[in-house]
Parts: sequence; structure tokens; C-alpha cells
Amino acid sequence: MKLFDICLAAAMAAVIPAAASAQDATQGPDEPMRQLFQTPGAVAFITTPKPGEAGHTQAWTWLFLKQAIPGGANTLALEWDIDCAAGTVRTVRTAVYQDATYVRTDAGPAAGAAPAAGTPGAVTMGAACAAERPRTRPLPTLAAARASAAEIFAAQP
Repeated sequence: MKLFDICLAAAMAAVIPAAASAQDATQGPDEPMRQLFQTPGAVAFITTPKPGEAGHTQAWTWLFLKQAIPGGANTLALEWDIDCAAGTVRTVRTAVYQDATYVRTDAGPAAGAAPAAGTPGAVTMGAACAAERPRTRPLPTLAAARASAAEIFAAQP
């Protein structure tokens, strides 16, 4: 198993709490997004980063998983609060889906932290804080991103 896949598994365990007490009904946005990364087990897309409070940057990462995690979820939408100057990220919330069906939303930690290299938080922070934005055309909708992820998984051995 590659280092990124190990970091991805650890990060997913950290952002998906088992307790249902911190849930809200916020779902990930259906807006244009670009591919952020792909591994044999996951494909991620990022929405256009937006200015947030106190000089922070806000972005959502949609993470499509080839195999469902315990509980059946195979799609996650993570809302990020990113402090580019401090080099920290905080998962504001994680919306959990089984295919296209919304399951729940869990709150993230109260404080931000420096993400470990190679984790989804680090990759998201790198993209959100980049001075130059990619010039590729974004996918227009969540459905298009989901279809793209399915094509990528189907093409894998």
C-alpha cells in the first residue's frame, strides 16, 4: 500500500467520527470543481477556493472512494477552513454519502492544525493556497465529477 493511501485511510478515520451527536444537515455544494488528486482507491475534486473570515480560505473537497468505508459511505464532501499564512487546515464538516444519497453531516474539530504531508488536507491546502489557479476547464456539476470518478475507477486494473 502506498504512503498516500495509508495517509488517506488515516485521514478518513479522523474526519468521520462515529458519534452522531455533532451532525448537522449541511450538504456539499453542487458547483464547478476540478480534479485535485487520484489514487487507486480514491478520486478527489475541489471547488473553487473562496475568501473566508479572518483572511482564511474556504473550499470543499469531494472525495469519491472506489470501495465503501465501514458504514457503506463511498463519497465524502469535506468543507475546509484553510489558513494559508499559518499553514493550517480545519475540516469544518464532512457530509457523508452512499453513492448519490446523502446520509449525514458530521462536524470537524474546533481547531486547525498543520496537515501531515500527503494527506487530503495537505493536498487541499496546496491547491487552495496556490498563487496561480489551474487553467483547465472545471467539471460543471457534482454529477459530472461523480461520472468522471467512475470512469477513472473503471479504467483501473
